[in-house]
Amino acid sequence: MVVPCSGMMGDRTMGRRVAAWVLTAVLLAACWPAGVLAQGNPKDTPIVVGEGAGSYGQAAAPALLGALDRAFGEIDAVPMDVTPKQVKDASFRRRILELRLLMDLNAFAYDKDPMKSFRDVVDRSYEATGAYQDLDVFAKELDAPINPDVVAARLAEMNDALSTMRDGNFRNQIRSFFGSPMRMVRKGGGPQLWDITGTVARNDLDGTGNAAHLQSGVVGHLQGADLGVNDIFDPNQAAAFHLIRKEMRNVVILSAMYPDINANTRDAVKPLNDLVGDYGDVMDAFDAYEFALQSGMDTEKVKVEVQREFERAMMMKSQFVDSHFLDTMAIQLNGVRDAHRH
Repeated sequence: MVVPCSGMMGDRTMGRRVAAWVLTAVLLAACWPAGVLAQGNPKDTPIVVGEGAGSYGQAAAPALLGALDRAFGEIDAVPMDVTPKQVKDASFRRRILELRLLMDLNAFAYDKDPMKSFRDVVDRSYEATGAYQDLDVFAKELDAPINPDVVAARLAEMNDALSTMRDGNFRNQIRSFFGSPMRMVRKGGGPQLWDITGTVARNDLDGTGNAAHLQSGVVGHLQGADLGVNDIFDPNQAAAFHLIRKEMRNVVILSAMYPDINANTRDAVKPLNDLVGDYGDVMDAFDAYEFALQSGMDTEKVKVEVQREFERAMMMKSQFVDSHFLDTMAIQLNGVRDAHRH
């Protein structure tokens, strides 16, 4: 078991609290139910371990170790011959996403280069798992079976990507790294999620305050951007559309992770989450269209579906913008941020 870097804690009480949070995370992993593939809604987001208490550095270790062990516990329950539909219905990919997001949030509490290396492993696992589960979506969107050779190739790619996260040495290394955050916010640049905000983590905010600070920055970035595109069939515009959805989704997930943020932003988050879902429907249809195009399959029906989903999403986007939901979200997040100075 990794012992948190208690020498960095402000006092013995905080050290004991962090140790208790880390122990809770380890016990969660040890007791994780075997039936991961059949459990709950994959979109459910668990509360971050430690709930953002303590300084930025103090909150980082329990949050990351908790997310890490949740992800490992669910990955360990996934068979090597899992089907695309089983992956789609499961929640382990969601746990990987939450881990990646928390790595970005807490990036300034750790050395930049090792964190990037660990994040690359997590990101590769997330992307390869997504590419495999997409085959289930494509089969439904195209109303046609997927070539078994394609299924086998993507399964092999997913298992190869997950093999590092299943490796005992890697697990020991990343646990040790996460268990030793810096006392103060490090200097230098951060991951892309922080970079788009034009700001960095702050020493005067606790863990919850810094989560709200990051979210507020992302919302500010979205307020200054065009949330839609004109032509979803243009590759560059489709990529921009996907990125906008990703940024909105990050705000939604972070809100669910931190109890005080969730309590103060619940009403504003709902329409944002709905828009994320609308954009997701567009991308499901669009990715199926792209797959069919590259595979020499008929695209006429799915192309109509892409356009229909896109037009609906743009209508919902206009209503969302006209209702100033992002303005409301920014005000609420700034309130949470300011209440969590220490």
